[in-house]
Amino acid sequence: MKYLIIDGSAVLHRAYHALPLFTSAQGVPTNAVHGFIKMTLSLIDRLAPDFLTIAFDTPKKTFRKELVASYQSQRPKNPEEFKVQVPLVQEFLRLAGLKYYLKEGYEADDVISTLVVLANQEEPDLFTYILTGDKDILQLVAPKTMVIMPKKGVSELYYMDEAAVKQKLGITPAQVVDYKALVGDSSDNYAGIKGIGPKTANKLLEDYQNLNRIYQHLDQLDLSLRQKLEVNRDNALLSKKLAQLVNNVEIDFKLKDNQLAKLTLTSSLQQYCDQYSLRSIKKQLEATGKRHTNEKSVDKTTENQLSFF
Repeated sequence: MKYLIIDGSAVLHRAYHALPLFTSAQGVPTNAVHGFIKMTLSLIDRLAPDFLTIAFDTPKKTFRKELVASYQSQRPKNPEEFKVQVPLVQEFLRLAGLKYYLKEGYEADDVISTLVVLANQEEPDLFTYILTGDKDILQLVAPKTMVIMPKKGVSELYYMDEAAVKQKLGITPAQVVDYKALVGDSSDNYAGIKGIGPKTANKLLEDYQNLNRIYQHLDQLDLSLRQKLEVNRDNALLSKKLAQLVNNVEIDFKLKDNQLAKLTLTSSLQQYCDQYSLRSIKKQLEATGKRHTNEKSVDKTTENQLSFF
């Protein structure tokens, strides 16, 4: 069985910035709504998942922001044209009978990490796909968990299994958190260890596997590198805490509640599409019909690029 988890916040942001700003007949911005729904419906058709869940950020301060005030502080505030579209997407999901989760104090990434754990506890043989534009999620990649990421706007996607993560980053999924502890993350505004870049971090993780073992073997490193690690030990440990996804967020989850029924153009969805001038989405829902059969799925690890539009 297949389980599709969508990082709603990341995909919405991607759609908003990838598509020109257009509006409904009443002047309501809908470009992110359009891109999000189109990508979701196309991926449902392509993967034919048995279960589907969407996760969202909340506007409230997260525990990471409480821990480090500068966390993500360099990011510009979301424009009003984006913010008004978040509840519109969530309205669509409710009308379509699609489950979504969010939890104050946590990011969508943490909710996703928790969903993976809870779903696998219920169904160990479940094969999980995660659609996101956030590389933090790569730490969740496992033999039965793959990440699907937009490659070009919202028009082309590719998936990453363990081999793809290794090829792209030079590390394993299990090392992603320690890698970020060393090099930091400019998009989240934390530094890691000053003077250590991707090449050095990859070499350290290749030789010592993880951050703890690196610090256990400082005596084997040259003086300059050893000093950088010693001086910035606390910063590295803090960066690791920021990078590590929480997998025990308290949410009311049962896998069966996320079972995906056939999506059709119900009267309520038709009214929704008409209200927000989503003509192409309306046509896509009309054409959805039965989900694609298994021979059109992509759980074969030989295929790693998907084009939907």
